[in-house]
Amino acid sequence: MNNFHNSFRTVIALGAGVALTLAACGGDDDDTAGTVSTEATEATEATEATEATEATEPASEPAEGPATAPATIVADDQDSDGSSIVVAQVDLPAAGFIAVHADGGGSPGPVIGVSELLPAGSTNDVTVTLDEPLAADATVFPMVHIDTDDNGVYEFGTVEGVDGPGLTADGDVAVVPANVVVAAGDSAGTDESAEGGDNTITIANFTFDGVTEVPVGTTVVVVNNDAAPHTWTADDGTFDSGALNEGDTFEFTFDEAGEFAYHCNFHPSMTGTIVVTG
Repeated sequence: MNNFHNSFRTVIALGAGVALTLAACGGDDDDTAGTVSTEATEATEATEATEATEATEPASEPAEGPATAPATIVADDQDSDGSSIVVAQVDLPAAGFIAVHADGGGSPGPVIGVSELLPAGSTNDVTVTLDEPLAADATVFPMVHIDTDDNGVYEFGTVEGVDGPGLTADGDVAVVPANVVVAAGDSAGTDESAEGGDNTITIANFTFDGVTEVPVGTTVVVVNNDAAPHTWTADDGTFDSGALNEGDTFEFTFDEAGEFAYHCNFHPSMTGTIVVTG
């Protein structure tokens, strides 16, 4: 009887051991599954977070050139000798130019004059010399142009895609009309006795006007009444006034007979001839 009881206890103990072993094995599987599941979840969340970040981050933009806005320009109606106009004020977002456009039927037409390169910021009283003087009263259109290729040279219309117009804060082209009243050069205040009397050549509106024939020994006086500088230069080098600014004069005495053609070194289209008789 005791042997039976001992055998029974042994069987129970073995059964319990097997159960504990199976339970232990089952627990390891559960832990492993939980670990794998956690790692998968974390990987998924990380991927989703990365995709969300990439979706919200702006794409990188290509490098841009100088700013073209905001720009402003002010040009008043004005009197002029026709050789230039004055722009009262210009504000540039980057270095640029003022291009003066002719009247194209109430809107900007061809460019007839360009300023020197202007710095970014505000500049007052900018004088723009015109390529050809205005022959009569006219409306012109000073317009802001930005030096978009940053080389200091105005190339709009000659190089594609550069030096285009500056824009206002509203996105409009920065341009204004200006009425120009062209007045003839005024020589009424000249003292003819002091400056050669009738033997005077006057420079006005980019032309030479005055005496064309004098006797040998005559002193001829040249006076510049234009705002732009000019020269009175003989084609053969007999005389050369050098640069004459507005109001400047130059004298030359003709000691030999002959025919003397002359021109302006700054404006070759300005020519004339004086005949000296013996």
